Amino acid sequence: MSAKTPDWQNIDAVIFDMDGTLVDSMHYWVTLPQDWFGARNLPVPDDLEVELGTLDLWQASTLLAEQYSPCGETTQQVYDEIQAKMDKHYAEDIPMWPGVKELLQALKSAGKPCCIATMTDRPQVETVLKTHGIGEFFDFVLTTPEVGIGKERPEIFLQAAERFGCAPKRTLVVEDSRTAIRTALLAGFAVAVIPNPHYDYAPLAELAADLQADFCFVSEFSNLLPVAKN
Repeated sequence: MSAKTPDWQNIDAVIFDMDGTLVDSMHYWVTLPQDWFGARNLPVPDDLEVELGTLDLWQASTLLAEQYSPCGETTQQVYDEIQAKMDKHYAEDIPMWPGVKELLQALKSAGKPCCIATMTDRPQVETVLKTHGIGEFFDFVLTTPEVGIGKERPEIFLQAAERFGCAPKRTLVVEDSRTAIRTALLAGFAVAVIPNPHYDYAPLAELAADLQADFCFVSEFSNLLPVAKN
């Protein structure tokens, strides 16, 4: 994996994903649906993680309610149950990755605005910001439920860049999702990858090379320091 850092002289703003990027929460997003099946004495489908992989919470709740619920639960009931459990985790036991706050402070000092672009619903984002005391570092939050389309399309990233007043090539997307990384690269963004050890990012590195994109892997957030001022 590449050890280089972004060319900060060519970056004016930063878009952060949240789950798996700012906070170490992906384990809970995997186990909560599994727990939902277990609580109903249902076998967990073999392809559940793939099936839910690109869905936001409402879409996932719709799938669970309509295709798997044994007692006619509504989407709202499933959504409320999972949302409440996840919000509790965000507030109590999901840690922020080491070095995040230091990087955010450096970006603010360097005059590079930041936002969050996430598939997670806004109430949970607000819980994360409050729990870890990082709300002051973000100019705004965009969520795919509010934008109306997931990260398989570039709308959320393009809307963020437009709000910053920055061209995509001068906007850094920090992500762990392979789908989102591919989308951002094809839309012309610079990308820093927070690698999930279970994912193969080699095809994305090849894509980035073909596109001659500003692209790097980040094993620790301290690797993104120092941040050059605008």
